[in-house]
Amino acid sequence: MSFAGEKIIYKATCSSTNTIAMELLLAENVPEGTVIITDNQTNGRGQRANVWASEPYKNLTFSLILYPTWLNIQNSFLLNMLTAISIYKTLNTYIPNGLFVKWPNDIYYQTKKIGGVLIENLINQNKIKTSVIGIGLNINQTTFSLTNITSLSLVCGHEFNLSSLLTQLTNTIQTEYALLAQGEIDILQKDYLAALYWLYEKRSFQDKTGYFQGVIQGVDAIGRLVVQKEDGQMAHYDCKEITFIA
Repeated sequence: MSFAGEKIIYKATCSSTNTIAMELLLAENVPEGTVIITDNQTNGRGQRANVWASEPYKNLTFSLILYPTWLNIQNSFLLNMLTAISIYKTLNTYIPNGLFVKWPNDIYYQTKKIGGVLIENLINQNKIKTSVIGIGLNINQTTFSLTNITSLSLVCGHEFNLSSLLTQLTNTIQTEYALLAQGEIDILQKDYLAALYWLYEKRSFQDKTGYFQGVIQGVDAIGRLVVQKEDGQMAHYDCKEITFIA
């Protein structure tokens, strides 16, 4: 792969960097590692049609194009893992305590969300042809409409240089991506588990059967959250099949 972030396509304003990335991929050959970044994303998208709102010129909102053609679609959650871990490791240099990865790939400081990821893959014969990794990180924004949102600036008490953070993060993604390409899956999974929010803690959740208490045991081979219920049953959840309560 070319250096992640070596080619940067800047859009002053756009609806969604993931949408722009997909349009570029359909229209032309785009080098692997290309970043599409904007200062003002007007229609940012999160997991399963959620909206990612970001104040203009304050945060990092970008998409990264990768070509992990050697990765089977069954193992696609490894891309979520490497992205979340890359963000975690980058922010961890400024926030040494209280930082977590909330399954599947949200980044939390204590009980508040600081960033999120949306990965969209194009598939060819059970292999991933192209992966567009959309990342939204709250960096210098200090006011939010929701109470469970925070930013790097709010946590640390000062503003950050967005360009420097982008370089730091893409360098970390480059390192983690190389590990994945070399088959170092165990390292990736170990790092992801070590950062996982609520791991091995008795907590309250909600699924289609109602409210229950359980303990997160980890993530299975296809990326489902594994929760042990009070009756000992191991339940496996896809995205949006379980809600974290308290």
